[in-house]
Amino acid sequence: MTKKLPVLILLIICLACIVGCSRLSETAVPVKHNTIAGDATELKIDLPIQMSTKVQDLTPTDTQGYVIKQLGYIDRSKNAADFSAIALSSVHLNADKVASLGPAGKKTFMDSMEKSAMKSFTASYLQSVNGSNSAVEKKEMTINGVDTHEYIVTYQSKENKPCVAKMLYIPDDTEVWIVVIDYPKDSEKAEKQADTSLSSIKIVKK
Repeated sequence: MTKKLPVLILLIICLACIVGCSRLSETAVPVKHNTIAGDATELKIDLPIQMSTKVQDLTPTDTQGYVIKQLGYIDRSKNAADFSAIALSSVHLNADKVASLGPAGKKTFMDSMEKSAMKSFTASYLQSVNGSNSAVEKKEMTINGVDTHEYIVTYQSKENKPCVAKMLYIPDDTEVWIVVIDYPKDSEKAEKQADTSLSSIKIVKK
């Protein structure tokens, strides 16, 4: 039986509402400590804003019991770092059910889930903003002792401006986290702050 995987459709649709990239002066950016609530864990991250957006329930209707809850946050407010958007999503997995697949089956499930998330994000987002000439680079990273996968999506906006959407995928047996920061490619300040924000991430159990 085919297992249905969460594909972050609502998160992508919300993020896809962003159009264009702006540029601010290259100055130091003060950060605020944010704690984002997942279903089983909390993600701590330093951002140029204090996120106050309401959580969205993105739980797929039929996951055959593999996903307990998926939550999402989107913030498109203006900020000193010149970010066009910040998006976060947590996917609370049924660890026992995933483990019942066995080592090989579990790996296949987790790999498929990541590929599904990345494919859906790239295709839906770029289509919605009329982005073109996209390229994807994947990096393996360790942030505060946690192995993560960073996908750097560069593209041309419909205004023909070069943009970057960095997606950090944080795999976990209990709750997967996905963090996306979108910004103008020609903003050195935004690039540095995106890296600083992503490197500040810590995940703690509730």
